[in-house]
Amino acid sequence: MPGFITASHRAAAMGRRAPGDLLPALWLAIFFAGLLVGLPACAQEVVIGQTLALSGPSAATAKELLRGREACVNYINGHGGIRGNAMRLVTRDDQGAPARAASLERVLADKDGVAVMFGAMGPTVNAVLIDWAESSGMTVIDPYGGNIENRLTRADTTFFMTANQSAEAERLAQHIASLGFSRVATVYSADSSGRAAMAALEEGLIVANIAAVAQVTVKPDGSDADAAARQVYQTNAQAVLLATSGHTTTAMLRALAAVSSSGMPLLQIYGLSSAASQADLLKIGGGVPGFSMSQVLPSPRDPSVPMVATFLSAMHDAPGERTYAELEGCMAPLLLADILRRKPSDLTRAGILKTMRGAGRVDLGGFQIDLANRSQPGSRFTDIVYMGGSGRISR
Repeated sequence: MPGFITASHRAAAMGRRAPGDLLPALWLAIFFAGLLVGLPACAQEVVIGQTLALSGPSAATAKELLRGREACVNYINGHGGIRGNAMRLVTRDDQGAPARAASLERVLADKDGVAVMFGAMGPTVNAVLIDWAESSGMTVIDPYGGNIENRLTRADTTFFMTANQSAEAERLAQHIASLGFSRVATVYSADSSGRAAMAALEEGLIVANIAAVAQVTVKPDGSDADAAARQVYQTNAQAVLLATSGHTTTAMLRALAAVSSSGMPLLQIYGLSSAASQADLLKIGGGVPGFSMSQVLPSPRDPSVPMVATFLSAMHDAPGERTYAELEGCMAPLLLADILRRKPSDLTRAGILKTMRGAGRVDLGGFQIDLANRSQPGSRFTDIVYMGGSGRISR
């Protein structure tokens, strides 16, 4: 029997008694018991590849995603692996460049012998990955970001885990409408990620019957954020939607706060889950009130969700607070391990792809993922969170 954390251990670690922890503990027991069923006489490695933008403007998010994936790979290996077979994660820095990512993908397949890939970041890099994987018969799990254009390809070898940006945007737009706001400005980064996010936000506003009073562009490096913020305020908008990410988002938040502090009304500011990482927001602290984001996962600090309890156990020794990107990172190895132990298969590239195609609907410890619906893959879960006074994301 694997040494998973029991309900009493978790309650003691959190300094409180938590009857609700019985469900997470039960899921952990079932999950890890399944991993150990049918141990092979000769174990083999399941080699997983990934490229992430570990340098560049999205590096903070990439590092959080990597921490989650590495921690849960190690945690699964520490509890018997996949029927006794260890996972090995091989990571390369694509610097957010599609051409570099394409070259690294070939190296991962030909030199490192990967049998499955975890998703990359951003629409252009993921588009390259998805196309290559389709032609190579390679499974891709969880391209990071809800970019709807990637999902419209309906690639037969790619498996999404979370709700797409259109679902997020609709949730935000409905929330804005419920507050009575009718004058909304949008700001988007002048790059592929910004345009993809902007398209999703436009769809959401249409569903909520809200017409944007202005569309403002900002450079991807955020160097003209001050001018963009002044342009937003000239529209007399009640709220602003940001189709930006990373440094561009923090630059816009600072610029909007600066205009507000000069005597202008405080605007409510909203962004998609890809707008900023926890690390990005902590850099600006509490100097930017009124910022909310959509999210596609439950809180990474809520152990009442069995999947999150597993994640928290895996990240137990990691410093700092847990983040949404870390949680999503953890989910990819958890999903792969859960499917491969429920549907034993040949742990080759072809065998893993065949098993993933037959996975159907998956309950990943209280988080439902539909892998069978190729037109609308992933989860339907969405939420809205806000940035607290210290820069921390709260519900």
